[in-house]
Amino acid sequence: MTLPTTADVILIGGGPAGAAAAWALEQAAPGLRLVLLERGPQLASGASLASLENYRTCWAAPALHRLMSRSREIFLNGDQYFGENGRAALGLKQQGYLWLAFTDRGANRLKAEVEHHHQTGLSHVEYLETDEIGARHPWLKDRVRAAKYDPQAGWLDSNALVYQLARATRSTTFVYGVEEVRLIREGDRITGVQTSQGSIHAPAVVIAAGAGSMAVARTAGVELPLVAHPRQSFTTAWRHPGFTEDSPCVISAPPFPHVRPEAQSGAVFGWEYRMKTVNTEDVGTSVLASADTFKDPRFPSVTLALMARQFGYQPGEGFADPRYLRGLWHRAGYYVYRTNAYRTLPDGTRQPYESQRAIIDKHPDIAGLFLSIAHVGHGIMSAPAGGEILASRVLGQPLPDESFTAFDYHAPYVEYDAGGLSGE
Repeated sequence: MTLPTTADVILIGGGPAGAAAAWALEQAAPGLRLVLLERGPQLASGASLASLENYRTCWAAPALHRLMSRSREIFLNGDQYFGENGRAALGLKQQGYLWLAFTDRGANRLKAEVEHHHQTGLSHVEYLETDEIGARHPWLKDRVRAAKYDPQAGWLDSNALVYQLARATRSTTFVYGVEEVRLIREGDRITGVQTSQGSIHAPAVVIAAGAGSMAVARTAGVELPLVAHPRQSFTTAWRHPGFTEDSPCVISAPPFPHVRPEAQSGAVFGWEYRMKTVNTEDVGTSVLASADTFKDPRFPSVTLALMARQFGYQPGEGFADPRYLRGLWHRAGYYVYRTNAYRTLPDGTRQPYESQRAIIDKHPDIAGLFLSIAHVGHGIMSAPAGGEILASRVLGQPLPDESFTAFDYHAPYVEYDAGGLSGE
């Protein structure tokens, strides 16, 4: 596709955030001339390939659970939002999320979280004790003390989601293989983008390039408040007996390794594994052309050993069965966090923390620059609703939900946005 010379909005990044922004902009203002620039040869070719492709409604912070609930509503009504067969194409599976506790302390934590969810309107979330867990999932009997269950959670085909979003926007020009993307800055305004394929001018430019967003912004002397942590996942072709195809996604005890069924006989494992770190000076450069740079070959065996210990499996049992390590597919990606979240202590000191909130907003100092960044590990489940927030910012329209001010650039603190009630 030839690069146009002008557009109404330029979007940088062809993952879930960029595709959703294009979709939502067209939904809100049909006829906008949109151009999406993607470095890879196709959409969804970046870090989302390492995702477990999950979605859930169960969040402690109201802004997050409203964001994810809105995305889930769009997934469930895919025909309405994406066109004929839109939902079927997503391969939606609503099999739930099951957080596990192996100790009384863990059980008390989950019980408190469920009580909080009920107080904030998430009455569908359940607290389960040992007998109920065993009745529903016999393979967990006698191993788990308690659980928290979100029955509205599940997973989908993330690649299909990105392409359904793209298919539903007919006014977007998608340009692939775009290298050397540089923002064109005139004073305190961004007026377009210069690329290896030429220049394009527009009054609005959206950065939605995941871990590469920092490098794109730096081409105009703009520093974004981001940090990237590697995340890894792997898919196996084998799953131990009892862990059936209709099981939920299971989240184990801290550091929260998680696993869900895949296909007929396999499983997908993942968690944020920080035995390798990302130098933010390298983010977006050739060092990150492939996230495999940070792939740790120990990750599958470490994950299985950790889960086998937590579940109490002996060698050859459950997650300690060596068949899990045969013919697996190991992937790496990133969790990108905002670094401008902080609590203000009584003495006035700012205490930084890792927020689960994305930044979906206009840049506060640079006119014409918009951001859909820092989606942590939730870019797929939040994509449609996040796109709607971004569209409202670009078009100067009211936010879809007043609580979505939590995703403003300068929103330093939102209660419970670091995870559970304890911030874990």
